[in-house]
Amino acid sequence: MTGNIVEGLRTCELFSTLDDSEIGNLAQALAQSCQVESFEAGDTIFSQGEHRKKLYIIIEGQVSLQRAFYIGGREATTPVAVLGKGRAMGWTALLYGPRYVTASAICQKPTRVITIDGDDLRAILEEKPDVGFQVMARLACMLGDRLRAVYNAAECHL
Repeated sequence: MTGNIVEGLRTCELFSTLDDSEIGNLAQALAQSCQVESFEAGDTIFSQGEHRKKLYIIIEGQVSLQRAFYIGGREATTPVAVLGKGRAMGWTALLYGPRYVTASAICQKPTRVITIDGDDLRAILEEKPDVGFQVMARLACMLGDRLRAVYNAAECHL
């Protein structure tokens, strides 16, 4: 299991600025907080609006993030991103307070993900502020990319 965690963290965009030693230490600290879950094509990993506290790292497969928009009493759903190996989802798990998912994650292919308890990860990052800063800086970049994607998707439906 630890080998899956190390490899998953090493290939994940969220942890891309960490060196091998930092990845190894983080994987060891997270060993009890991680699980590997499998999904089939068409399965929903999480749905927009749900309260979740897990971070998901794709280690195999493909997931479509889809966002529902409500405009003038009508609903439109549009893909925001298609994510593959090394991509992270459920980043709101790293934030304080209520953590509501901002898009649905639907498997396009059979998919395996590492799930990490967000509270546990955040506690580890607080204990190691140099690592925590690097991870949160990457999260800020990822958030900017996703917000631009959502904005562009919304413009298409106006």
